Amino acid sequence: MKKSFIIAFLTFLSIPMLSFGRDYYVATDGSNENDGSISSPFATLSYAQSQVAPGDVVYIRGGVYKPTNDDIMGKKEKLYHCVFLMDKSGTEEAPICYFGYPGERPVFDLSLVYPTEGRISVFYVSGDYLRFKNFEIINTKVIPSTGNTQSECVSNRGGSNNIYENLAMHDGQAIGFYLVKGANNLVLNCDAYNNYENVTGSGNGGNVDGFGCHPAVGDTGNVLRGCRAWWNSDDGYDFIHSGEAVLIDHCWAFYNGYKPGEFKSAGDGNGIKAGGYGMSGDSKIPEVIPMHVVTNCLAYRNKMGGIYSNHHLGGIKFMNNSSFYNRYNYNMVCRKSKEEPVDVPGYGHILANNLSYSAREAEISNVDYSTSTLSNNSFYPTILKLDDADFKSLDPSLLVMPRGEDGSLPVIDFMVPVDRSEVTTRKMGYTFEADNDPEGGIATDSDWLLVPTIVVDGDTAMIIGEGAEEFTKMYVNGTSVKVRNCTADLTGFTGRLELRANSLTGGIIKMIINR
Repeated sequence: MKKSFIIAFLTFLSIPMLSFGRDYYVATDGSNENDGSISSPFATLSYAQSQVAPGDVVYIRGGVYKPTNDDIMGKKEKLYHCVFLMDKSGTEEAPICYFGYPGERPVFDLSLVYPTEGRISVFYVSGDYLRFKNFEIINTKVIPSTGNTQSECVSNRGGSNNIYENLAMHDGQAIGFYLVKGANNLVLNCDAYNNYENVTGSGNGGNVDGFGCHPAVGDTGNVLRGCRAWWNSDDGYDFIHSGEAVLIDHCWAFYNGYKPGEFKSAGDGNGIKAGGYGMSGDSKIPEVIPMHVVTNCLAYRNKMGGIYSNHHLGGIKFMNNSSFYNRYNYNMVCRKSKEEPVDVPGYGHILANNLSYSAREAEISNVDYSTSTLSNNSFYPTILKLDDADFKSLDPSLLVMPRGEDGSLPVIDFMVPVDRSEVTTRKMGYTFEADNDPEGGIATDSDWLLVPTIVVDGDTAMIIGEGAEEFTKMYVNGTSVKVRNCTADLTGFTGRLELRANSLTGGIIKMIINR
């Protein structure tokens, strides 16, 4: 058999390649008496949800949708009024998709939803293999009459293998995205901003994070990527009480902890609060403390910590991040033990290639250098002397530039080092890939690859390159084959082969070969 050596590069797809189903449409001038076609659309997303099956796509036309209390689909946990109860599941090969129509941007305005008690969850997601893309949620309320000052725009409460892409949750009183149960969910290119809980009797904004990710024990593989959180009255991102590790990658956090639009103090005000279990004696602490990963992220002018370990009970990995003009750019404080809820300098952390500039109080604080691993950071082991001239721009207005047409983060010069800067020479900060991992990674002679890649060599298919370990499933002409240590055996497969590898975070690599 002729030996082949072929490479295929990563693409992120919102719909897996083998999805076949029906398309439905929802429009502001539609009717639930219609057939749901593009020329005869439904009026409500809830009715469309009642009709879908695995493989179906619901396209939501542009315009403003204003549900009322009468439109609430159900109640969960005796507490949550679920405006859209997304409890139907797709499959790996045939997810159910809810997409804003291409070229249009639907908006769900919750200003008319106000039950007398409990909490509001606009999208309560307990189904698996669901895709949500390209829409906005605004004006979500909290209901303080029974002491509840928390609502959620998107609640992942049990659903696994879901993708939330290019969503915006803003100008309300609710948390943007909130996960407490479910595995292998990807939050991709989403924004949460201008969210402030200011009801009578509270008003400090302490329950309103941009993104909250608190998976239960066993719910692994949850990822936040390409997201922004700003002007949220509590924290930008919060991972407190997590039973499993969360990956946050290429995300931005700025202006959190303030009343939106003005620097008036509100809630805690950390950009990325990466861990912790509180400081009370009865905290629910897992047997194995997860090590979260914060990589290629940016934190600017948050009220307190830019990047914060939040009294965690173990180490967290911080790679290639930039933190600028926060009170503490990096606060690594840990809790001493489960039995002793007292603060101690952070232990077990891994910090590499991180950049800190112009902190209002401290570039890094509360770290135990003897029990943590720090390498190639601007603050340790060598302190770089930086000034404004080291950066192409420090104009924060760039942070709110519009996203790309595909929903990707805007390409800006904010905190990008100039070529002559030592920051560039040493590849520090969020503008460089994390290529100096103290714990190592997959060692191959192709470490130059910046994206996961399929290589076929004889009867072996290998997934190599940065992030290859996330790809745990492979299909050959639709047949599942075992992947072990990033390799799969192609023995017995001949002719035209369609190879596809799936990652835990929604990535797909595909290629076609002839053998």
